[in-house]
Amino acid sequence: MKSLAVLFAFMVIGFAGNCAAQSDGPKAEVNDSIFKSYGFPSHPDLTHLCRKRVYGSGSEITWDAFVSKAEPSEIVEYYLRKLSKVGFTREDKGGTWRLPAGNPRPKRVLNIIPVGTDNPSRECEEHPASDSRAIILLSRMS
Repeated sequence: MKSLAVLFAFMVIGFAGNCAAQSDGPKAEVNDSIFKSYGFPSHPDLTHLCRKRVYGSGSEITWDAFVSKAEPSEIVEYYLRKLSKVGFTREDKGGTWRLPAGNPRPKRVLNIIPVGTDNPSRECEEHPASDSRAIILLSRMS
């Protein structure tokens, strides 16, 4: 009887874990799609906060905000491996890629900053969870 209860417990835990893994799949695919639309590789385990648009001076800026439990420095190191230092500027605990590099009006930007830093993601309806450490902002001008 005891072994039946243990087996049942493992089945429940396995089922719950499988459901959680399946629910991460579509989220990761959506995040990948958003990152690809900006021309940047995605980072695993990000939560999308929102997408906004800003209009002015004959142009439109679209931006997406994500949050991560990883430290900003970890996210920066990940992107340094993926993107190199071309267009990169280190900023406090984070950093920014402005591409094309050297262009006074970059077409696309990836910005990594610590949670709590003043940034546009404060306009999002969703807010970072209490254990979040980094904000990732993607933006493009058209």
